[in-house]
Amino acid sequence: MMFKKRTINTFVLGIAVALAVGSCGSSGKAVKNYTATSDLSGLVEDTSQAPTLLYIRPNAPSLGAYDAFILDPVVLDPRDPSIKKLKTEDLKRIQTYFTESLTKELEGSGYTITSTPAEKTLRISFVLSGIKVPNATANVTSVLIPVALSVGGVTVEGTFRESISNRIDAVVISRSQGSRVANDSPWSTWADVESALDQWAKGIAASVDKAHDE
Repeated sequence: MMFKKRTINTFVLGIAVALAVGSCGSSGKAVKNYTATSDLSGLVEDTSQAPTLLYIRPNAPSLGAYDAFILDPVVLDPRDPSIKKLKTEDLKRIQTYFTESLTKELEGSGYTITSTPAEKTLRISFVLSGIKVPNATANVTSVLIPVALSVGGVTVEGTFRESISNRIDAVVISRSQGSRVANDSPWSTWADVESALDQWAKGIAASVDKAHDE
């Protein structure tokens, strides 16, 4: 099956929309001053999904060509100084949570999670940065209105590779940040981060389903 531009766009749009309507009020934000960790050689930027950054390889297979997935361990961008501000247990929590959330969504849709490259198998890698999980002391609560001085957020770079050749076919970069207005508990910034990761997982699974239906 040959690559269809509308298919990969639908895939990315699904993720962007999911991030924007996250259950904890997370919303898509512009990704500023970000340099991709993945090699973008041969990829073409598609600006139609702003503020999500999208790079695609012309003539790559559709997502509908895959029914199994390799999920690489989630990596934290070592270039990001914010990583050093988080506790080791918090970093591990984020890495584990994202992998478990995506595994749950894909397996729930009937797809196979594997560690072996093969035909019809897509390898997915994630790099997280800009993680914002402030301490509870960073937020205050008035008598009538909870006021969040800082809300949770995370930047996710997703790289999608054909598993046998390890060829990169798409790179998606999105920033999600909690909303003080929409979040029922704006001081609970873990909810913002986990909501963003959940919505990425749901968006990927839903988009793979849609590609299979086309």
